[in-house]
Amino acid sequence: MEQIVEAVRCAIDPGTNQSVKAEAMQYCESVKTSPNGWRACLELFTTTPEKTAESRLFALQVIDAMILGAGIRGSESGAAAKLGATRVALLEFVSTRYSGPSYQSEPPFIKNTLAHTITLLALASYPAQWPTFVKDVISLAGLPDITGALTEDSARRTNAASFNPFMVDFLLKVLGSLDEEMVNPAVPRGAEEVARNTDIKDAMRVEDVNRMAHAWYNILVHLSGSHPDLAKSTLRLMGVYVSWIDISLVVNQPFVSVIFSLLKAPALRGQACHCLAEIVGKGMRPVDKLFLIQFLDIVDVMSQLEVGDIEFAEEVGKLANVVGVELTAIWVDKDPATSEAHAPAVAMLEKLMPLLLGFLSHEYDEVSASVFASIGEILSVFKKIQRDGVPLAASQQDFLSRLMPILVDKLKYGEDYPWPAAADASSTGDNDGSLDENDEEVLFSEMRRSLRAFIDAIAQIAPALYDNIMLTTAQDIFKQCNQYGVSAEQAGDDGHGRLGWVRAELGVFLTQAYGERLSSSRALRFNGPKHGQSNGSQVNRTSANGPSIESLADLLTMMIQSGVVACQHPAIAPLYFENCVRFSGYFDVRKEAVTPVLTSFLGATGVRHPYTSVRMRVWYFLHRFVKNLHISDLSVYSSDFISAVNDLLLISADPSTINGALTAGTGYGMFDSQLFLFESCGIMLSPGNLDDTARMSLLQHLFNPLFSGAQRMMNSRSSEQILQDPRSLLQIHHYLTAIGSIVKGFPDVRVDSKTVSISSPHQLSPSTAQVFLKAADMCVAILEALRDSHLIREATRFALSRMLSVLGAEALPYLHRLVDNLVSSCAVEELSDLLGLLDLIIFKFKPQVAPIASKLLLPVISKVYGFLDQVAQGGASGTDEARLLQDLRKAYLSWVLAIFNSDLDWIFLVESNAPHLVTIFQPIAGQLATDAASPPCQKLAFSVLFKAIQAWMVDPMGWHTLATLTPSAAAAINNAANSKDRSRVFLRQAAAQELGIGSDSESAREARSQFKQFVLNTVVPACFETPTRPEFSMADAQASLVVSEIALVLQMTLLAGRPDLASGDGSSVAAIPLPQLLAPPIGGDLNQNQFAVYLSSALLPRMGCPASMATEFVQALASLDQKQFKKYFSAFLTNSSQ
Repeated sequence: MEQIVEAVRCAIDPGTNQSVKAEAMQYCESVKTSPNGWRACLELFTTTPEKTAESRLFALQVIDAMILGAGIRGSESGAAAKLGATRVALLEFVSTRYSGPSYQSEPPFIKNTLAHTITLLALASYPAQWPTFVKDVISLAGLPDITGALTEDSARRTNAASFNPFMVDFLLKVLGSLDEEMVNPAVPRGAEEVARNTDIKDAMRVEDVNRMAHAWYNILVHLSGSHPDLAKSTLRLMGVYVSWIDISLVVNQPFVSVIFSLLKAPALRGQACHCLAEIVGKGMRPVDKLFLIQFLDIVDVMSQLEVGDIEFAEEVGKLANVVGVELTAIWVDKDPATSEAHAPAVAMLEKLMPLLLGFLSHEYDEVSASVFASIGEILSVFKKIQRDGVPLAASQQDFLSRLMPILVDKLKYGEDYPWPAAADASSTGDNDGSLDENDEEVLFSEMRRSLRAFIDAIAQIAPALYDNIMLTTAQDIFKQCNQYGVSAEQAGDDGHGRLGWVRAELGVFLTQAYGERLSSSRALRFNGPKHGQSNGSQVNRTSANGPSIESLADLLTMMIQSGVVACQHPAIAPLYFENCVRFSGYFDVRKEAVTPVLTSFLGATGVRHPYTSVRMRVWYFLHRFVKNLHISDLSVYSSDFISAVNDLLLISADPSTINGALTAGTGYGMFDSQLFLFESCGIMLSPGNLDDTARMSLLQHLFNPLFSGAQRMMNSRSSEQILQDPRSLLQIHHYLTAIGSIVKGFPDVRVDSKTVSISSPHQLSPSTAQVFLKAADMCVAILEALRDSHLIREATRFALSRMLSVLGAEALPYLHRLVDNLVSSCAVEELSDLLGLLDLIIFKFKPQVAPIASKLLLPVISKVYGFLDQVAQGGASGTDEARLLQDLRKAYLSWVLAIFNSDLDWIFLVESNAPHLVTIFQPIAGQLATDAASPPCQKLAFSVLFKAIQAWMVDPMGWHTLATLTPSAAAAINNAANSKDRSRVFLRQAAAQELGIGSDSESAREARSQFKQFVLNTVVPACFETPTRPEFSMADAQASLVVSEIALVLQMTLLAGRPDLASGDGSSVAAIPLPQLLAPPIGGDLNQNQFAVYLSSALLPRMGCPASMATEFVQALASLDQKQFKKYFSAFLTNSSQ
């Protein structure tokens, strides 16, 4: 025994030598697994004098392990004797050691663990081996062993002097632990455990639950005054047991009288209320539930309670909420047996409604939220009544008319809401006035969402009421604001007309809520004011049909004219400017409102707001606002705009953001928000009607500090020195990213994807284009010097991608230098991003991008395969790396597929790339297409192979597009092809012209010949090997998509084997309709089709397929359409695997 105590001490002592600790832990584990370890631990726990609390806790854990090892029902061999001995020893210990003051000195965790151990004993022994469990534990507490009907006389006759408060407390712990183990739904249980627990509950219901009810009653009657903590625990215990015991045991006159009397006891009334809520919420038939509520007369009881205390008010609110939910459920129950209960339930519910409204209107949100469920249920019933075409009763309409103002008023912030004072807000510090991560803000936001849901429900039920309350409240606020102003320091109104910030914020919030309600049901299309009617003159109009766009426009006008945004409180500006962004269509028809709003954006409560978080949020809204305006309307504001934000564009790198940006993707702090300002400046300089001289002056004003800052840093030290300085790298990164953001503000170049013209005109003036080209040149030069820095690579990729979008083909010469430098040093995730960028560029600038794309092809592919080969040799180092590599595979295959879909397949056939064609496609067919661990990659791989076969074996002359087309687009191309207008140059042919290559070039012919053999030897076998691998699941939905792609590859391969295509010059394809190319059945003599012959006579027989089945397969491949053949192919694979 002493050895166990010492081993426990060594195991938990942080100062113990590690080898000794390991030995001690090993010894403790051996005690647990020893057949007689539990005996030593039982002795250790019960011995006198007591051992250390830690060793006694360990002893109980060993005893618990023994009990659990005895089986679910204690039926294992020898279990009965062990359980019996343990029971006797522990009950003896409890009766002698816990009956006096020593109980109080026992550590709570020991008492709780012992109660749990006795519970485990009961679960393993009751009722077969320990039928007197409940009787025994009740008797330990000195409570009388009583069964039968409960009467007030029985309690009066009971001698309370025998009650042992210490043992009563332990009794309640045991019964609480019993519920936790046996009933609590949060505890997972197996089927055998559930069956055992059901049997135990059935046995307890015979008589023992009745014993427990008498014990509870005696505790409440005799000990609630002297030991309120015991009474409180008893009420809590009753609440959890009531879900499965006979309700009549606790819902009878004596018990109810006691519980109601405790509602007047300050220390117990909250728990008594909670207990009543559990009783009312017990599952039972609707008619029985109505009888229960009537018997309790709970509505009248609640109406007589004094609920000045906040916590008690919340508990009573929860009780009222449960009653409301239950009465509503009775009301809507469709069982014919419940029909007679509907009317009484509705009458009681209407009697309850004033109470619900009282709690809802309580000044404390916790009390208000306590009745949300019942309010929601009532409104749901009202909506159903309305859908059924039945008018609401007068009392129900009255309820809504009283409910709506309360809901709107509760939307307000509390006047004691803990916003930091404006004087405490630092322009650069962390105390920024933001409560986004604050628990109170989260709770208030949740509450507002619930209130909004109720208000929206009323809008559906009573639209005129909704419209009247919402508009009147918001309009009154804005009128008062316009006349008297708003205080940022004072939450409530000052009594002289001046608004506090709380109501001012409510007005702005109601405007947003009103508009969102409209936008959820229809598109927001604002109309200008009618002829002869000034803006804002419609403010008093409401619609009998509910919310209207005209009312919203008038409300926005009032909001803007009220000057509410001049209030510096941090709650108002973000909401105000968000409204301006959300309802941007308003400014299309009320253009005169742009000036005051833009002035507010650029003022002291906008981009210069004293709270940092608000200021950065406004920068984002300003960007959204100017982006939503018609570009032609911006030019008049351009100069003033740039001047107003100029000092906010100063860039100061914060090195503390580097690690977060690189590892967690958290960004670069305030600079991320500054980028919205830079882009906004670009937007403001982009209008075509802006004088070009003015534009150039403003553009130079923006770019010169960025150019000079970056060049000064590059000239001050060597590249090696800069690469060793994180702050310098971050500063240069910010300069380049800011340049890219300014360019991003200009519109993208318009490129006609159907044209084959090699020039793509942009909308920039020549002088503007020159500035951007100069910026591009500087960005690439910095990249070439600092390409070993991830920050520089990231910034340059962003800046050049924007310049390519804006400048168009004029910036394409920089693409080669950009990609060369990025590829040479990039990480896996950067390469994935680069491939995504190349996807967009290839699609947008086809076919003129073909020469550059052909030069980039091999370096990019070599880098991709280099990363993948590293993994193939050493494996991924962790989950994150495996995910990044999986993303790389997808990005690579998507890029190759984009090359084909952009009709640039000729870049593979130029003289420098053609010799590597099979090398490029070997990993696609041999690895990526067969990797069942990633069905999306498999699908992409087979899609690439399908396009390649179509391009180089079916249509080498380029008479058809390789893009994935809709049926209507395919028909249009068919018409063009069938017109035999040979003067037309198709995109694939235009790309070949850009590359200076012909279809009869030696490199192209040789490459196509090798690819044809590669398809025969590798691709076609992979089509059968991939879906027949053990790890490939035909039942998986993604795998089914892979099978569809494989079926397409096989059909296209068979088409390529037609003699007129296989041996001709490819010109005959021009006459074949595109749908036939993409979706056979395939004609021709199959005996002359080299792929048909190869399948039927070589490949399929080699795989063990009988000759007749092989012939049938080829015939199905040639004759069935895509959908039919996929179904056939799936069945073929299933049969082959059996």
